[in-house]
Amino acid sequence: MKHVVLFIFIAALTLTCSKTHDSDQKSILETDSSKIKIYLLGTFHFNQTDSTYNVLDDKHQESIKQLSKTIANQKPDKVFVERQPEFEFQNKLDSLYNVFVKNEEIFSKSKNEIYQIGFRVAKLLNHPKVYQCDNPGQYGFYYNKALKYAKENNQMQYINATAKTTVIREDDRINEDSLRLNSTLFDYIKWLNSDIVVRTSHASYITNDVQIGSTDYYNYDDDDTLIGAEIVADWYRRNIMIYTKMINQLSYDEKAIFLIIGADHIPTLKHLFESNPYFEVVETNDWLK
Repeated sequence: MKHVVLFIFIAALTLTCSKTHDSDQKSILETDSSKIKIYLLGTFHFNQTDSTYNVLDDKHQESIKQLSKTIANQKPDKVFVERQPEFEFQNKLDSLYNVFVKNEEIFSKSKNEIYQIGFRVAKLLNHPKVYQCDNPGQYGFYYNKALKYAKENNQMQYINATAKTTVIREDDRINEDSLRLNSTLFDYIKWLNSDIVVRTSHASYITNDVQIGSTDYYNYDDDDTLIGAEIVADWYRRNIMIYTKMINQLSYDEKAIFLIIGADHIPTLKHLFESNPYFEVVETNDWLK
């Protein structure tokens, strides 16, 4: 009889805990109050511009300071940057950040957006460190493989986005160099994160690249049927790894986090965070003003 009573007690306790857990999950799924806010900022790589554009120029430095303050005003609890954490032993980003906090003038000639934006935002918020989340990909390998196939098999219309079934990226539709030169850095970053730029950049991956390759799917020996899709698969894999490295460095007590990363990553990462019920993506155009 004692065993029966004990069994009933344990079963009731388990059921109660299960209901509590289910209730907590339901609450998170139905309300935004407990979700971690995600601030995503797509950027160009500051140290990869030609000689006509230098982010160290005074006018761009003013813009960078304005941008950094705008980000800091969102009060993210953690700042993430596009650097691989596995190579901290080589990059020594933690040590570099500590130096930056003490004397950022030492970095006055460093163009990288990790220092110019990531470090500056973290310092404004008195953060003890900056978090790294990048992951390697093989985009160049798969793209060159697909490009070779396209040239040899009359499929350059997918590479050049001239086929009826392709999408032209907004940054290919206009003279982007001219836009950058004639805009403040702040306004150019706003443009990079605009809906039309984000949507068309993502669409070019999932619309254009996947059409490259043979369609002889029923030929077991044809290895070129998914040659274009491999580009997109590798791109998605890299972004899933970046997303994973981000969420696994959280305590889930954070109210908000911020990531600055190459602009093409934004739509995929945004989708991943939007699909996770513990996060709320804040539209960039709503806060980048």
